[in-house]
Amino acid sequence: MPAKTVAEKPKSVKPGKPGAGAGAIAIPEGFPKPEAHRMGMLPPYLLGRINAFNDELRAKGVDVIDLGMGNPVDPVQPEVLDAMRESLKDVKNHRYSQAKGILPLKQAFARHYERNFGVELDATKEIIATIGSKEAFSHLCLAILGPNDACVVPTPAFTIHMYAPIIAGAHPIGVYMDEENPGEKLLADIKRVFETVRPRPKFLVLNFPHNPTAKTVNLGFYEEAVAMARHYRFWLLNDFAYGHSCFDGYKAPSILQVKGAKDVAVETFTMSKPYNMAGWRVGFLAGNPHLVDCLARIKGYFDYGIFQCIQIAATVALDEGDGFMKNQALVYQKRRDALLAGLEKNGWGRTIKNRATMFTWQRIPEKFRGMSSVDFSFKLAEETGVSFTPGGGFGEEGEGWLRMALVDTEARIAEACKRVSGFLKKG
Repeated sequence: MPAKTVAEKPKSVKPGKPGAGAGAIAIPEGFPKPEAHRMGMLPPYLLGRINAFNDELRAKGVDVIDLGMGNPVDPVQPEVLDAMRESLKDVKNHRYSQAKGILPLKQAFARHYERNFGVELDATKEIIATIGSKEAFSHLCLAILGPNDACVVPTPAFTIHMYAPIIAGAHPIGVYMDEENPGEKLLADIKRVFETVRPRPKFLVLNFPHNPTAKTVNLGFYEEAVAMARHYRFWLLNDFAYGHSCFDGYKAPSILQVKGAKDVAVETFTMSKPYNMAGWRVGFLAGNPHLVDCLARIKGYFDYGIFQCIQIAATVALDEGDGFMKNQALVYQKRRDALLAGLEKNGWGRTIKNRATMFTWQRIPEKFRGMSSVDFSFKLAEETGVSFTPGGGFGEEGEGWLRMALVDTEARIAEACKRVSGFLKKG
């Protein structure tokens, strides 16, 4: 069932085609189609398509400047690498670990939240370590959603926020965000869904600072969302992946800072962005103990947790990396400034200055707005070697926009802007 959207212009998430992505692989005669019904709801994963196209360009000798996928290129903190090397020497660390995460890691995470957000967390009941925040969200959806359930997701949306509920058999309901800094209007639209849709949606997904749009909120927004959850009896999940990637003096609030939030809410956190540990796959779900327990129960059927040496190294990062992650945020801020200034200088048009995330969200140049964002981004990559992510990949509400990742050096960003200039002039 396609998702519905509450907005001035209703739009929907389009389901995929059965077997999409299987190419021309033939099914042996007499065999049933291998895809389950849910696979027919999933379009081909856009970032996978973009990465494959970039690989094709590289095979032809093109120097690709990849500002599409948010894949950090900067080094990990040296102390973390030292801890990893040392832990590898202990044979006990090579055994199965705990699916919930080792206690020292969860205690370090609790200390991190207390230092940075003033939030107290019980490491044994209110925190679970996960294989990245994407895994936390996906498996939580499997644990708490079923065919008769719905959830609410502001749009445009990070792909997994829409499709993990679909995989779980539930129905995501999109609510379009059209404010630069979401506030009363978005909350009013969300409230209208919970007042009118029956059966009432089971939980609300938030993601601020936001991927892909880089929009931000203040603590008052969360206070109203928590109050709404209490009133209408629904659960709240905030994806806080970019909570430490903030610029220009802005400090993103955690939803768990709201008094009583742990009664109704959980928050995901990842070490991928602030600590440059994307490939390490370390994340957390924290907050309401019932939701944390739901995730813990289902995770036991899927995995044995994170490699213990990685957990030990991640403990060091959490305890010793506050200064490191602040410096990393400054790196992204400088790259944002370089990219926006370079685009405007080279004929892109006026840009929008975001104050968080490792991305920036920009409109397609006016002269190209007759093209879809997918067509524009692939044409740009083919002719210049500069790769951005098309906004249409995040739902119809993202059409006409591009997500640009701040994951290369300022020198490479400057080179990307020069290449884009030639493309814009050529038209």
